[in-house]
This record gives sequence, C-alpha cells and structure tokens, in this order.
Amino acid sequence: DSVVTFNEVMYHPAGDDSALEWVELYNQMSVNMDISGWFLDGGIDFKFPANTTFLADSYLVISANPDRLRALTGLTNIYGPFTNRLSNSGETMRLRNQSGRLLDEITYADEDPWPVGADGSDASLSKRDRFYASSPAANWRASAQLGGTPGRVNFEESPDAEPVEVSLIRADSAARWFVPTDDRLGQAWISRDFTDAQWPQGTA
Repeated sequence: DSVVTFNEVMYHPAGDDSALEWVELYNQMSVNMDISGWFLDGGIDFKFPANTTFLADSYLVISANPDRLRALTGLTNIYGPFTNRLSNSGETMRLRNQSGRLLDEITYADEDPWPVGADGSDASLSKRDRFYASSPAANWRASAQLGGTPGRVNFEESPDAEPVEVSLIRADSAARWFVPTDDRLGQAWISRDFTDAQWPQGTA
C-alpha cells in the first residue's frame, strides 16, 4: 500500500563494476513527500537525511557511488552512497519509513521467472509500468536501454502495446523439405558442406 515504490534496479552492471550499482524509487503521489529518515535495508542499507523531499510523480536514485553516476548521467536527484552491495544472484530489498514500517519490498533473482537479461548485460531490472506492484517477477523486464534509465520513465511505449513484428523470412520465400523414412540422413544436414538440392521445393 506504499505510494513510494521500487522502480528500477541496476544490480549487475557490465564488467561487474559495483560502483555503478543503483536503485531507483518512484513517488506515485501527485504531491511532494517528506521521506526524511526513511531507509532501505536488506542487501543494502541507506537512510535518507533530514529535509529530504521526494517530488510528486518523480524518480530518485540511491547509488553506490553518487558522484560517478552524476558524472555519467547528468542527474541531480541521486542519493548515497549505500553500504554493502547488491548481489548478482539475487537479493531482497525493503523500503521502510522513519518508524520502521515496511512500505515496499522486492526479492529479485538472476534466473527464471525473473528476466535474466538484467544480469551483467548492462541492462537494468526495470518495472514494466511504474504503478505495478514490486513483488511479482512478471512485472519486471530487462531495460531496453543499456545502462538503464535512472531518474526517468523506464519505457516510453505502453507496456500493454502489441510488440512490433519484424519479418525475417518473406512470405513468398522458397522452402525445401525432406521427410526421411530411415536414419540415413543422420547429422549430415547440419554440416557445413550439406546441400538440399535434391529436396522438394515449394513456397513458404
């Protein structure tokens, strides 16, 4: 029931550079939020300082190395550094308010059903829609942009939009086939010098 939620996680940057790890939060409210004293615990630890205002409908980032991330992205809404580091194989992170009340939680992994594309490819673990719940793996995917999208919307397109289809084989392409009646074909058909010249041909 939190209005501030996890929205993007860079847990395994390219080259395993832990200084480039970061976590992004999103304020779902249409009003500014005072998050002074709120903190992250679990795999990493960080406490927001006094007089921290989270602007309405905006993002903020908690980084292992804020200065380095600022230099790379030009962002200003970066906090940190957090202590410890995000595990490349899986981690639990929790957001709590100043009283310790649990506001949001995510337990990600580097294997199915979590998107494996975020594990070391320089893509981040990104929520499909900023209003989705944080816990279900189905609500996350690898970012479309290398380096992720810290401090801004994850995906410009609607998460429910139909995927763009790219035709790799023309509809009128010639096709060849062969249905063996015994095992004489063996593995020959996958060799470099194989020819299908004697196979029947038709339209795909």
